[in-house]
Order: sequence, then C-alpha cells, then structure tokens
Amino acid sequence: MGYKIVCLNCRKAFSNNRGFNNNFGKCQECGETFVYYNHKFRPPKRNNIKAWSVVKFLQQNGFIYQHVNDKYVKTRQYGYYTYTVYPKSMAEAKEFVIKFTK
Repeated sequence: MGYKIVCLNCRKAFSNNRGFNNNFGKCQECGETFVYYNHKFRPPKRNNIKAWSVVKFLQQNGFIYQHVNDKYVKTRQYGYYTYTVYPKSMAEAKEFVIKFTK
C-alpha cells in the first residue's frame, strides 16, 4: 500500500516515489507542489481535461480521495458505514461537496 503523487497542473500521477528526483515534493516540469492521494485513486487519462478539473475542484474543497462515509447500515450484531463513490462530473462534484462538507 502507498499513495499516489499527483501534479494537478501537468495532469500526471506517480506511484510512491517515482517522479521525485530530490525535488522536495515539486513537479520537475512545472514546479508546482505535488498532491498526495490514497493508493486507490485512479487518475484520469492525461488528455481528459474535464475529469482533471473535477479532481482539482475536489482537492480545492478538501477531498483527497480518502474514504467518505455515506450512510450507517444497521445489522443484527454490528453496524457499519458504507463508503461513497467519488464523482466523475463537475455537476456531481458540486453536489458531493455540498453533501459531505461539514
């Protein structure tokens, strides 16, 4: 397990330590600071600008692709939370931010 290192400006993602090259958390191409996401984050294709704008919007609103509890499900012995799926479109992302911002 690990994390993804993401440059939102260049629309690139690396697993774990790839892409650092002693640059102290900055992208080698553009100089922007990397964002760190959960290892389960699946970056969109580099040329999918709309999908990357959704990722950037969510990051600006504090959502870094960690688990987000959607609802509590009561079972006979134990209860558990179900995790929500992160949005794919900007309209869904705006609703997501409103719903899960405390």
